[in-house]
Amino acid sequence: MNRKRPKPNAPQIERNLDRLGLFSIQARLGHTPSWQAAFVIGGRAVRVQGDSSRGRPHGADADLVLGLQQLFLQQGAPEDNWVHTSANALREASLMTKNGRAFHRMREGLLRIWSTGFIVTEGWRRPDGSAVRFNDAFRVIDQIRFWDQESMGDLPELVPDSTLSVRLGAPIAESLRAGFMHPLNRTVLERLEQPPSRALYRLSEAHRYDDEGTIRSSLTVNLMDWRAACGISSTDTDKIRRALDPAHQELMANNYLRDIHMTGRGQNTQFEYVYLTEADPDPGLVRLLREQGVGGPRAVQLARDHADRIHEAVEFLQHRRMAGGTPIRNPGGLLSDFLVNREKYEFDPGILAPQGERTVQSFLALERQREAERQAEQAAAAKREALSRLPSAEQWREERGALLLMLRRVLTGEELALLEAQAVAGTLLATELSSQATAARARGEWDGFVEGLRRRLRSGG
Repeated sequence: MNRKRPKPNAPQIERNLDRLGLFSIQARLGHTPSWQAAFVIGGRAVRVQGDSSRGRPHGADADLVLGLQQLFLQQGAPEDNWVHTSANALREASLMTKNGRAFHRMREGLLRIWSTGFIVTEGWRRPDGSAVRFNDAFRVIDQIRFWDQESMGDLPELVPDSTLSVRLGAPIAESLRAGFMHPLNRTVLERLEQPPSRALYRLSEAHRYDDEGTIRSSLTVNLMDWRAACGISSTDTDKIRRALDPAHQELMANNYLRDIHMTGRGQNTQFEYVYLTEADPDPGLVRLLREQGVGGPRAVQLARDHADRIHEAVEFLQHRRMAGGTPIRNPGGLLSDFLVNREKYEFDPGILAPQGERTVQSFLALERQREAERQAEQAAAAKREALSRLPSAEQWREERGALLLMLRRVLTGEELALLEAQAVAGTLLATELSSQATAARARGEWDGFVEGLRRRLRSGG
């Protein structure tokens, strides 16, 4: 049985859904059975293709997916990928207001999402210049079970308090289960009144994070690339700006954007989003967490939520290493668990006695601490297992930041290009390589690992 997880302090969003621009931010959209978009943002080239008998998901449909993700996590990320809830509970989790047509719109939105198949293509270049492309065909929702009723206007709507069951698509559920998320600011989400503003906020946040977890203080985007990512149907530059302007104004009014600079003309227009950064974490704390093996977006979230205890956590990790006993297989996971579940660990900063002077009481405390560490390691192992089931290119996308952080100083540019090409093609598996690299560092076998990796790259895997 899955253990229920505590309700997140901040809404968590799967990284790729918003970054890929699958849903249109427009509140109203004409019926289009198929569409495609290609764009480059932050150096990441993406091509998205969609097919749906009910038209492209848009507007508040993205709010429903956000709500489903929160409920999925609150219910312990069940292995069968089902979310069992009610229309009322989903409406609340989606931060949607209750009005006369809310449950009709929810019914239509869920069916629109269910009916849509996506093909996402991301491309790389091998060192010889030839192209290799990874294609992922999937649905965000695989199945829905619901009760509906006729409303006063003869429009079918969900029954508010009857059971509503939704099964997430396997790639989405596995990504959430493995922890590939970044946090959203609940205050900003609750203050934004219009679905296009909320959708643009999520899209902006998705591209604001880089692969190593750093949050940009500004983001520059080409107008036509941004149009494609936003799912705006018009290609007229004036209409694109007019479509974005209400969301821009609301994002600035709610202290998310400090300013928007526009340069260039026509299709060469560029937007620079300048963010309010007062609530951003100390970059020194993020760097400190990254050095201890914490993943990029997770390091940002921990530095923001637990800034006053980061140094204590690092000191705990140092003491744990000095205490001996079972080797720490996943120091980043242990440090994260210490910050989130502090009550599990008996540790007084600066007071831990040398091993020879421990009392029976301190020995028992250490045993309890190690049990907590074993639980944290089990959770980390489950996350690694979920990641290992993803396609090779998806594994590379998730592990890229951590691997480059470890290897960019010891491999040449040509070797790094070979690494990326082979990881995308599946000759090398990024998840396995990341675990091997972490273990080699912990055992003091780093030089041998790097040399072995060089031989594998030269031989083609």
